[in-house]
Amino acid sequence: MEQNSDALHRLKISIQQLMEYCGELKSQNKVLSNELTQANIKATAKQAEMEDLSDKYKVLKMAKSLEGASSENKEVKLKINEMVREIDKCIALLNK
Repeated sequence: MEQNSDALHRLKISIQQLMEYCGELKSQNKVLSNELTQANIKATAKQAEMEDLSDKYKVLKMAKSLEGASSENKEVKLKINEMVREIDKCIALLNK
């Protein structure tokens, strides 16, 4: 009878330890989820910044090509038309 009581007591202690460990894991999971959310937000911001810089680079490249492009008017016009089409696509996507 005493053996059953000891076994039951050990079982209760084990269950209690498992419950504490489960609580710790839940807490860690919540912290890691928050960190992941923050990392995703930072990644999205960096992606937007990268796209913005890419657009600025394209504009700068276009401006540089316009500087000395007196003989390359046709090429410049084609680039401008391409940019206008891209802008039109963006506007169409925003209107959806």
